[in-house]
Amino acid sequence: MSVLTVFLAAHGPADGVRDVLTDLSAAGLLDPFLWIDEHDAMAGTAGVTATSVAGGESSTIALQNVLASTRVTRVRLCVLVPFIEGAQAVRVDSERAIADMLVANSGSAQLVRLRMILTRGGARVPASAVPALAGWHNLLIAPEDSNGPGMGHVSLEATKDAVVIGRNAAPVIAGIAGLWAHAQHAPFDDLHVVPGDAIRLVRSFYRRLETSGAEHDLREQVLDIGGPLPLPLDAGGSVVYVEDVSLATGRMAQNLWTKHRGMLVGSRVPRPVDEGSQAIGLWRALVMFFSFIGSALRNAPMAFYNRVSRGVSGAVAATVNSAVFGSDSSAYTIVVNGVGPDGRSVKWSEFSDASRQMMTALDPGTENRHHAASADLSRLWSDYSAGALTLADAGERSQGLPPVQVGANRAVIRIAGDIVPGKAQRFTDVPGIIAASTGVSGLDAHDVMAISDFRAQLRELEQDQVLGLEARRTVSAVDAWGQTIRRSYGFAFGQILAEGMHSTRSEISSLLTKLRAHSGFEDQSEGIRGRQRSLARWAQIITFLSIVIMGVAGYLTYRDVLVWWHCALIVVVAIIIWFSSLFILFTRSQQELFQMINRQRRATGELEADQANLRTALRDLDRLSAAYRQHVSWSGALGAFLAEPLGKAPKRSGSARQINWGLPRSAAIGSARPEAVRIVEVAERLRSELFTVGWMTSPWDELARGAGDHLGALGLDVRQSPELLYAKQGWGSGSALDVWSSKLAAGEIELDGADVVWERALAELGGSKASLITELVSSVEVRGEGQSRILTLDGFMAGVGVRGEFAESGFFDRTLLTDLASTSGRAAVRGGRADQARLGLGLIAVTTQFSEGLAREELQFGGEGKVAVDEYSYEIPVSPDSVALGGFSGAPSAAPVSDPFRAPSIDGMNF
Repeated sequence: MSVLTVFLAAHGPADGVRDVLTDLSAAGLLDPFLWIDEHDAMAGTAGVTATSVAGGESSTIALQNVLASTRVTRVRLCVLVPFIEGAQAVRVDSERAIADMLVANSGSAQLVRLRMILTRGGARVPASAVPALAGWHNLLIAPEDSNGPGMGHVSLEATKDAVVIGRNAAPVIAGIAGLWAHAQHAPFDDLHVVPGDAIRLVRSFYRRLETSGAEHDLREQVLDIGGPLPLPLDAGGSVVYVEDVSLATGRMAQNLWTKHRGMLVGSRVPRPVDEGSQAIGLWRALVMFFSFIGSALRNAPMAFYNRVSRGVSGAVAATVNSAVFGSDSSAYTIVVNGVGPDGRSVKWSEFSDASRQMMTALDPGTENRHHAASADLSRLWSDYSAGALTLADAGERSQGLPPVQVGANRAVIRIAGDIVPGKAQRFTDVPGIIAASTGVSGLDAHDVMAISDFRAQLRELEQDQVLGLEARRTVSAVDAWGQTIRRSYGFAFGQILAEGMHSTRSEISSLLTKLRAHSGFEDQSEGIRGRQRSLARWAQIITFLSIVIMGVAGYLTYRDVLVWWHCALIVVVAIIIWFSSLFILFTRSQQELFQMINRQRRATGELEADQANLRTALRDLDRLSAAYRQHVSWSGALGAFLAEPLGKAPKRSGSARQINWGLPRSAAIGSARPEAVRIVEVAERLRSELFTVGWMTSPWDELARGAGDHLGALGLDVRQSPELLYAKQGWGSGSALDVWSSKLAAGEIELDGADVVWERALAELGGSKASLITELVSSVEVRGEGQSRILTLDGFMAGVGVRGEFAESGFFDRTLLTDLASTSGRAAVRGGRADQARLGLGLIAVTTQFSEGLAREELQFGGEGKVAVDEYSYEIPVSPDSVALGGFSGAPSAAPVSDPFRAPSIDGMNF
């Protein structure tokens, strides 16, 4: 606390004031204060005990301990002085002792000294009462009761009843002492002390307008997003609702996929184009021909085959071995056939593990590098969130994800569940026997793969004689439910990821089948080798025959059977026939060999492309699986947020300030009672100002930035760098994102965006929309004397809290003034202070009025007539220049000289 309020009083009428102040404190209307009985004060300044009152609870504490343990900038010492016959007053020595102790022990705190005189018209002044002390605000609480400043009043009759006295005096004392909670009303803190023994008449008025019920209803109407999402205000045009929801959400999901497809799906290596048979030049043909002849004559036809097909078969065999036969057989079965070891269809989550096993078998050195590179999909999920929010509030957040346009206007989705379904759209109609068999008790509307897996399980259970009927019923229920969720943005993007995973798995299956087909080339090569050996034998026979013919021709020429030119002609013809026969035989018989070699060379290129594409496809499947897990987590978080972007409305709480009896006319508490139609009208006008284009950005960012606060040690890095949340692993990983999303979907994390928006609403109502408050509080219910009345706002406020003429005009009750003082206008209000404070839509208003300083001779009490001044012990203040002016000395006087014509010192001067 920065201000400490201390009351000092004696037993008697002041007890009624204390009790009423305690009751007001229990109602939450007063700030804490301390109460000291004079008996405790006279026990000595060392160890003064006081009663601390806060919230209606009382406790005994040591005043010095409070001062020593509290930082206080101002202390108000309020002494209650009863001017009621028979009442005991606080002795002057006690007042001074407490004041000196407060000054000495409160450090540099300012001490405000207030003496409040309690009296009633016609009451006799006790002999021990001291009306005024120099250096104090001497305040006489006017014995009157009025609704407001400037209005007529009721003079209070003389009484000794402490309760009756406290009922009327306590609210006035609370205003004088600055005790009204939230009011910031302390009229005498900075007001100068009237010199001498002058006494001011004072009165105070209090009004508190309670609007907790109306505020709750209005807040509920303004911030409740359980129905249609609000149409945001667009300065450049109007915002409308989307009619074709499927088209809008599907386009947004497709735009997101197009923008980020490159980080999820790698590029493929094109397969070599079939260029047909390659033309072979004459020289190369001759070289190959004579090479074949040489190999055939040496009886080594396979040497020619090996030279021609070198580098083809070996590469094929080695690659096929590594790619296909070296992979894990179970992983191969899962990826290619989609069947687990138990013969049932595997779940989508098993594809990721299987693809990782095959990827490791293909290239063990790339696995760690791949996972390190594929972990960061933060830009994708930042844009996924931005797309969902854009569909909800038409704000532009990310390039490539524009708001939906309907003509020239922006458009938003009407229902939050059509953007990203939340807990309310979850499928839970799963019979217990089916849940026990499948392990599935419910389905999230955005989890496309889980829905597909569950339907596959149900199709298999349909063949079961026991579970078949329930399985078919559940399939029908799932299909009917699926029709209601398919148009959402979360489902649409999940379906794109699911289709990507399915097409990638099909591609992997096709590539593995092609790779396995390459093993057939070795069998084809064996047939080609056999035909090559047969061809070599024919070449040997033809060559042998040609040599025989040429040998016979030479022999006959040697025997002169043939002439030499006949022999030459035979030899030439034989060579030509030999060459032609062998060349024709070679070209025709080797066509199959060249075709096989071309196929193998083309297959080698295809194999290399298939290998590269297989590695890429396996990485894509693993990356898409990881992305889908993150999709499940982010959709769960967004679904929970969009369902209640501003959190749940607070529960209605009854006001603790229900006072049905006891308050005087000067203090009143009223409750606003607006009509339901008026609340709806005001709410709609506020919503149009509060929900502007892009209004969801701030609540979502605050929610994401605070994710680490709900995760304990797991969220340490997220607390330091909130952007890391977007890069975390998704569903089933136990990561910060997985845990945060689960807690959010389960309602374990409360959204508090409503407080920020409601503060903006209150700012609007306190500024440009101030007229709306008047509409809400035009009818005020006031309870008093066991009855309830409905007043207008002006009738209830009665000018309380209004500055200017209302606060500084009027007349006090003249009962305590002499005739001369009354006719001289001394009962006029000469000063006042009015303050107002807002509490939500409610209002607290306080006005305190006081007169100018009155001399003791201008006041009279019942039965005393003209009271001699020396009957009372009080001080006459000494001005700083009194010695120079020949006035009073600085020594205190035992009793002043009775001189009714001698005026006290005023403003430091003596007259």
